[in-house]
Amino acid sequence: MAHAAVVSLQQKLQEMLEGDNSCYREIRQAVSSWHAFLEDSLSVTSAPEAVDYLEKRLKYLATRLLDSINLYELKRRSGCYPQSWKVFQGEFMTAGSDSINEYLKKVMNARNDIDSLPISDTVESNSEYSPNLQATVLELDDDLMTIKSRLIGPPSKLDVISIVGMGGIGKTTLARQVYDDIYMEHHFYIRAWITVSQMHQHREMLLGILRCFSLVNDNTYLKSTEQLAEQVYRSLKGRRYLIAMDDVWDTSAWDVVKRSFPDDKNGSRVILTSRIANVGIYASSGSPHYMQCLSVEESLKLFNLKAFGRETCPLELEKATKQIVEKCQGLPLAIVVVAGFCSKISKTENCWEDVAHKIGMVVSRGTEECLDLLTLSYNHLPHHLKPCFLYMGAFPKDFEISVSRLIKLWIAAEYVRCKPEKDFEEVADGYLRDLIDRSLIMVKRRTSSGKVKTCEVHDLLHDLILRVAWKERSIYFAKSNVIVSQPVASFEHRIIFYFTNVYDKSSLPRASSFLCFGRDGTPGSCSQVDSFLTFTNFTCLTVLDMCFQPFDHLPPEIWELSQLRYLALASFSVLPSSVRNLRCLQTLIRYSHQASICLPAEIWVIKQLRHLYFRKCFYFPNVQPKQENYLLKLSRSNLALTKLQVRYNLGECSFSSVALTNLQTLSYITFGSITRRVFEGMPNLKKLGIRESEEECLTAEQMSGKLKKLVLLEHLETFKGFFIKPWILKQCDVFPPTLKKLTLRGCQLPWDQMTILCKLPKLEVLKLKDYAFQESEWEPTDERFQQLKFLLLDGTDLIHWKASSIQFPKLESLVLKNCYCLYEIPDEVAEIPTLQFIELYHCSSSADDSANRIQEEQHSIGNDDLVVRIHKFYNCEFYMHSLNFRSCKDQLIPYCSNYFVPFVLQLNLRASVCLIFCAPPRQAKG
Repeated sequence: MAHAAVVSLQQKLQEMLEGDNSCYREIRQAVSSWHAFLEDSLSVTSAPEAVDYLEKRLKYLATRLLDSINLYELKRRSGCYPQSWKVFQGEFMTAGSDSINEYLKKVMNARNDIDSLPISDTVESNSEYSPNLQATVLELDDDLMTIKSRLIGPPSKLDVISIVGMGGIGKTTLARQVYDDIYMEHHFYIRAWITVSQMHQHREMLLGILRCFSLVNDNTYLKSTEQLAEQVYRSLKGRRYLIAMDDVWDTSAWDVVKRSFPDDKNGSRVILTSRIANVGIYASSGSPHYMQCLSVEESLKLFNLKAFGRETCPLELEKATKQIVEKCQGLPLAIVVVAGFCSKISKTENCWEDVAHKIGMVVSRGTEECLDLLTLSYNHLPHHLKPCFLYMGAFPKDFEISVSRLIKLWIAAEYVRCKPEKDFEEVADGYLRDLIDRSLIMVKRRTSSGKVKTCEVHDLLHDLILRVAWKERSIYFAKSNVIVSQPVASFEHRIIFYFTNVYDKSSLPRASSFLCFGRDGTPGSCSQVDSFLTFTNFTCLTVLDMCFQPFDHLPPEIWELSQLRYLALASFSVLPSSVRNLRCLQTLIRYSHQASICLPAEIWVIKQLRHLYFRKCFYFPNVQPKQENYLLKLSRSNLALTKLQVRYNLGECSFSSVALTNLQTLSYITFGSITRRVFEGMPNLKKLGIRESEEECLTAEQMSGKLKKLVLLEHLETFKGFFIKPWILKQCDVFPPTLKKLTLRGCQLPWDQMTILCKLPKLEVLKLKDYAFQESEWEPTDERFQQLKFLLLDGTDLIHWKASSIQFPKLESLVLKNCYCLYEIPDEVAEIPTLQFIELYHCSSSADDSANRIQEEQHSIGNDDLVVRIHKFYNCEFYMHSLNFRSCKDQLIPYCSNYFVPFVLQLNLRASVCLIFCAPPRQAKG
C-alpha cells in the first residue's frame, strides 16, 4: 500500500503545486524517486525485510504529506490560510524538512544495502500441498477422470495439462492423486514431481527432477545449469515420462525447463498447477482444466472424513455440520481447516452451532497455514493491484459486487493510473481481469458481450483482506454497529466504512470513503447518515455511496464535500446549483425510479464528470447563449481543473466553450434534452440511454428528428432507447457506425425494418425488449448482421420466425424471453457455425421443444459445444384466434409497453394479450 500512497501524493502534487521554485522541484523529484523505487522493489526477492522497511517509511511519509496538503486545501477554502502555496511551504514544508531529509537518507542507505545482500541458492517449497492436508483425500471423480483421460489418451506427442484455480481449491491434491495413481505408475516409465513456487530457480528445478530419478550425488551439485539441463534431457530421452510441476507462478518458470523435456511422440505428459490463468494457458497444449469449488455433497464428504475419520457424523450434528460446510463455500482448504478445528472441540450441538455462527473467525484462527497459503497470492501481486484487492474488503461477505461500480470506486480512490491511449476504465478493467486470472476474485455473472458483470470474493479471501489490511495499517474497515475505539492514526488516510448504524460519531476516524449497506449486505436503513455529514471527519470524503438510503431531502453538507469524486444516492427530488462545488466529481448516480428531475446548468462546470446515471429519466440542460459567459467564468475560476486536464493527458484544456470532454456515460435523458449543442459538448461519450418521458408530447416524426443527432457522437458504442409510443425508423444513419451494443424497448417497429439495423457495421449485441418490433411474422432478407454475436428477443407477439444461417454468420448466443406466441426456433439457426448458446425464459412449450430438438440434432452429428437452457414460468399455451380482437390489441399492447408499469403487471398483461390475440400455430412440417 506504500505504492498507493505515493501515487496519490504524486497526483495531488500535480493538482496543487504552482510555480517553479527549487523547493517545488525538490519535492517532485523526491516523490518520483520514491515511486521508481517501489516499482522496482517487487523484483527484489532476496531481502524482503529490507524492502518492507523501506515501504513502511515511504508510506508514512507520503501519507503525512498528503494529509497536510488536504488540510491546507480545506483551510484555504474556508479563508483560514492565504491562497498561496508559498505560504503553505513556509508553514509545513520548511518546518518538516529535517525529518523529511532524515527519512530520505534512510531510504537511500537501505536501498544501497539491498544490492550487497547475498542471493539464496535454494528455494523452499511454499505450495498449497502439505502432508497433513494431503492426508485427507477426497475422490474428485469428475476431475480425476478428466485428467486421467488426458494423460493416457491421445495425442502421442508431448502434452502439457494445466490445472488452474484459486489457492486452496485443491489443484495440488488433484495433481497428486493422479500422479500417485497405480495405473499411472505402470503407464509412465519415469516420473518426477517438483514444487516451483514464487522464487523459482532454473537450477533448483532441474535438481528436483533429478532427485526423483535418484541421479543426484556430490558431483551433480558441481555441474553448471546447462550441464544439469542436458542430464535431465538424456534421462528422459526415449522414455514415456510424467513430470508434475506444482505451484507455477509465472511463464518464465516453464520457459526455462521446457527445453529439457524431449518429445519422442510416445505419450509423455507434463502436469502443471497454477493460480494464474495466463500461466496455465501459456504452458498448456490445450485448454487448461479449471478447478471448481466442491458441491455441498462433496464438501460434506470431505468434512466428515477429516472431522470424524472412520466414524459417521452424529445425527444431532448433521444440521450444524451442513451449515458449517455451506459457509466454507466449497473451498477444500477452508473445509479441511474448519474440520480440523471441529475435530478438536466438544462434539455437542451447541458447540457446533457456535462454530457455524463464527465460521469466518474459525477459518482465520483454526490454523495459520490456511491463510498463510492464500497470503502468497497477495504477496505476489504487483503494487498497483494490492490496494484494488484490499478495497474488496469494503463490501460485506457474500456480496455480489457490480463490476461497473467497483471500477468507478477504484478510480475515485485513485488506485488506477491512466496510461497513454487508454482511459481509466480500460486500465481498471485490466486490473480486474488480472485479479480474476490470479483466482483472487471469482466471476459471478457476465454481460451479453462476455465481459464480467458481477464478481465476488470468497469468504476466506475476505478474511485474508481484513488481516492484511490491519497488519499493513493500510485500510481501516469500520463495521456495522461497532463503536470505533481502536487507534487508527497509524492507518493510511483511505478508510472504508460499511454499516447500518454507528452510534458514536466522535469515535469515527477521518474517512475518505463511506459505503452504506443494510444488515448482512442487503438494502437497509442508515438513519443517522444525515447528521454524520456535518461531522468534521468527513470533510475529506472522496466516495459517498448510499444507494440504499432514501432521503426526504438531501443534506446541504453534501454539496460542500469539495473533494468528492463518487456520489451515489438512492433518491433526491432536486439537484441544486451548488453541485458546482463538487469540482472533482467523476460519478453521479441516482437509483430512484421516482419522478424525473431537471439538472441545473451548473452541471456543465464539473469538468471531471465521467459517468452520469439516473434510473429515471432526467432533463439535461441545454446551454443558452446568456448562460455561456456565466458558466465559462465558473470554469476558469477553478485552477485545479486545468492541472487535472494536463495530468490525465486529455489534451489542451480550453475554456473557450462549455463542454464535458471526459463524460463517457449519460443515462437516461429525456428526448427533450437532445440538441446539437448538448451532444457537441460531449465529444467522448461512449454510452447513452434515452427514455421517453410520460410528460413529453412528441410525435414519431419529432422523435426521429431528435435521434438523427446521435451521429454527432463519434465515439458512441452503446445506446439504449426506451419508448412509450411507436417510433418510425426510416434509415440507418440515425445511429452512428461506431455502435456495438443496441437496446430498443417499446418502439413497435415492423420486422421489415430490421434490414436497417443490419447496416450497422460494428453491431455485436442487439436486445429487443417489450415489443421493440411487432407483427406475427419475421422473414429474413439478403441483409446480414455481419458482426452480431448476441441476440435477445424479450416480449414479442412474433409467431412464425423464418431465419437463415447467412443472416447471422457470427451469432454466438440466442436468448428468448417471454415469447409466449413463438411457435418454434427456426431449424436454420442450428446451421450457424459459431452458435454456442440458446436460452429460453417463459416461452411456449413448442418453442422449448424446438430448442431441445436442435440440441439433439447437433449432438448427433458430434457438436457437443451447443448449450441449451430452458426456464419455465407458466406451463400453459396462449393460442387463440386474433381476427375479432385486433382493435383491442392495438390499445393494450402500447399500455403493456409502457415501462412505468411494474414488471409483474406487465408480464400478466402480456400473457393476457397473447391469450386473446395469438393465432393458432401452423402445422409442423411432415
